[in-house]
Amino acid sequence: MLDLIAVLSVAVALFFVIKSLRKRKNGKCDKCTSALLSFLILSSVQAQEVQKPFILEHKLHKHRVDFVNSTVYQQIKEYGTVYNTSHIFLTVDFSETDEIFINGSVSFGNGLKKKLQQREYSISTTADDLEEYLKDINGTGRKYLLEMFYQKKIKNLLIIGGLIDAASFTDANRYANDEHTQFLNDMFVNNPIASIPSYNFGSYIRYNLDGKIGLSGVYIQNKPDKGNTGILEIEFETENFSVRPYYFYVFGGEEFKGFGISADYAFNENFGIFFRGGNSNRDYNYFVSAGFEKKRIITQDKIGVGIGQMKGKSGVKDISACECYYTVAVDKHLSISGDIQYIKEKKEDIVFGGRIFFSY
Repeated sequence: MLDLIAVLSVAVALFFVIKSLRKRKNGKCDKCTSALLSFLILSSVQAQEVQKPFILEHKLHKHRVDFVNSTVYQQIKEYGTVYNTSHIFLTVDFSETDEIFINGSVSFGNGLKKKLQQREYSISTTADDLEEYLKDINGTGRKYLLEMFYQKKIKNLLIIGGLIDAASFTDANRYANDEHTQFLNDMFVNNPIASIPSYNFGSYIRYNLDGKIGLSGVYIQNKPDKGNTGILEIEFETENFSVRPYYFYVFGGEEFKGFGISADYAFNENFGIFFRGGNSNRDYNYFVSAGFEKKRIITQDKIGVGIGQMKGKSGVKDISACECYYTVAVDKHLSISGDIQYIKEKKEDIVFGGRIFFSY
């Protein structure tokens, strides 16, 4: 009976959202639809496990407090810099179906941020949360606390509410989704032309239709920009293949909408490929990226290669990027990576780098 109610709730939410989007006037959506979506998600929200690999690893440990640290060096032209970012994860279990998750972070250094701005790049060579950002998260004045949410599980229904990262639940990819253990460049972590806000108040709901298909929704504040973002995603996943198409829409702010898709395929446990794409009504017509990951080339190592492009509209420069990283696991806690990126917008540059990642 509960499964039937959950399916009907999600179906009703989808019906009214789509109906409202078709009937919107002057770029504004029906207020009752926004309220309905908020109510459904806030009152019945349940969530899948966090998708980011370096956070998902925490969920597998017996201890409930984890620490991860990433030290990264990057160099563009003659300028080189180092930054360090640390996370502490805490899970408080109240029962097998109820828990609270907390993610706090401290960083030192801002990497190549200012140098890239001087060279007029609008894409970042790292997706890490850097020092300047963590001292005023999304312009709210909040420091260091990234996520703090309550999670509830009821059979096939998963619910989350609180401070969340929409990127942990949307646009997931097993080979291109984690700036700590995979690619560094923004373009190979998430869809850069979609509205997928992080570290704001929001909620998430997911219902497993069967073992392979899931339907989910996120409703989250869009800070530091105006409005709230709603995301609807369908997930099809088997042992070797997964595909996740989704639609996003910003309620209450300047009209911002679009589609995205993330897919990956594992040929075996040592080799897999990925694809990510999307479009939006803003500055870029579309975005595409693709690549592969190969493990155990020599020992406990792996290599990842990705290439991507954001196609600009009239008057907006295209952005291209290519990245290759090579990682060696020293032991189960420590890994060392070498990284090289090619980026092109108004200028073009090669970015050399390295990363030391520690987790416990």
